[in-house]
Amino acid sequence: MRQPPSQTQNALLAGPVRPALLRFAGPVILSMVATQLYTVVDTMIIGLCLDAGALAAVSNASTVLLVFLFVSGGMELGGGLLLASRRPTATPQERSALIYNLLFIDAALSLALTAAGLAGMGGLLRLIQTPAEIQPQAMAYARFYLIGLPFLMVYDLSKQLAMACGDSRTPLLAVLATSLLNVVLDLALVGPFGVAGAATATSVSQAAGCLFMLGYLRRGLLTGPFRLSELKRQYVWDVFRLSAPNAVQQASAPVSSMVKQGLLGGIGVTAIAGFSCASKLHSLLLMPVAGLVQALVFFVAQNTAARQPDRVREGACQARSILLAYALLVTAGCVLFAGPLLRLFTADGGAIRYGALLLSRQALVFAFTAMRHLQEASLRGRQRMGLYLASNIGSTLIDLTACVLLVPWLGYDGFYLAAFVSAPAGLALAYGLARLGAARAADPS
Repeated sequence: MRQPPSQTQNALLAGPVRPALLRFAGPVILSMVATQLYTVVDTMIIGLCLDAGALAAVSNASTVLLVFLFVSGGMELGGGLLLASRRPTATPQERSALIYNLLFIDAALSLALTAAGLAGMGGLLRLIQTPAEIQPQAMAYARFYLIGLPFLMVYDLSKQLAMACGDSRTPLLAVLATSLLNVVLDLALVGPFGVAGAATATSVSQAAGCLFMLGYLRRGLLTGPFRLSELKRQYVWDVFRLSAPNAVQQASAPVSSMVKQGLLGGIGVTAIAGFSCASKLHSLLLMPVAGLVQALVFFVAQNTAARQPDRVREGACQARSILLAYALLVTAGCVLFAGPLLRLFTADGGAIRYGALLLSRQALVFAFTAMRHLQEASLRGRQRMGLYLASNIGSTLIDLTACVLLVPWLGYDGFYLAAFVSAPAGLALAYGLARLGAARAADPS
């Protein structure tokens, strides 16, 4: 039986800190892993049932759709953080009104994005130079995906709102169910309907997840029916203030990837394949870090609002010890087993050598990356979004600058040598900004 939100959310505000963080972070991590595995399976189904042209069409359409998903991701994280920071001091009626405002803003924004996407998709696909022979398929995929965008955005926000109130298990169940439904629908629709069937499968599964999570919010967190009188303009600014930095941060990752892909082009196809496989493994290994960090963000937000600074410090200390232990395991595993891990992705000997080299070397500074995310969690939890954005973008710029300087000079080795520079420098930057954020919180004048 699902534990009521009133019980699960109190674990973040009282009681032993380490068990509370681990219980909350566990489902978050599993949700991220399930989503990543679904993406892999979805790509496999399209590749097996269709052809390379279909895969290329979906890849091009997905590149454009990322623009809309940045906004969705920013709204999701910003809305969750706003609720987490207000929840400890809000009455049930105030909490309900805030949730209604967030859902209304999200729904209105999603409809505007859908209309803009449907109107401008052709131009956006031409902007990224989509080949003419796959443009009809890319258009079909994008259009059917955009039809489901309002459901996707409300679904993702609803999951974050549940987690902001201390319940990470219900969103996990929703992710598992929608991922399974999506795979089943892919198997049924991709064969007869092509890429449009794949997009339809995603839209239908997201709609089902949306309805499930809205029902959950209605039963557990909303105190009554929606009334227009509950809408407040102030919430629009609050959401934008917290969401915009998260959206910009999410946009920095693909920009960084595009720059590195450009540098790889001069090295060769085998290097590109090895780099891609190593990057996917590195991203997968970062998911437990991201899950624990997300739990810490809500922990810091709620306990800061509840005026429990000692508990905030203890939470950061416990998270640090957990992340360091995990980072040591990752480093040892990647150094010892980089080759076998890469063989899970490809049988090409050259790609395995390139990938194993990058994975084993980057693992040496994995702890620095994990600690940087920990420092940035403190900034997000305290709603120091300007400092958080400065840390994240600054770290990305340091990494890209190092790559641009070292790769043309040293070749492929420049990528991991750049990490040796950027990971410690990024941590130093995040640490300094986190200390500045803590000082401002202690002395708001």
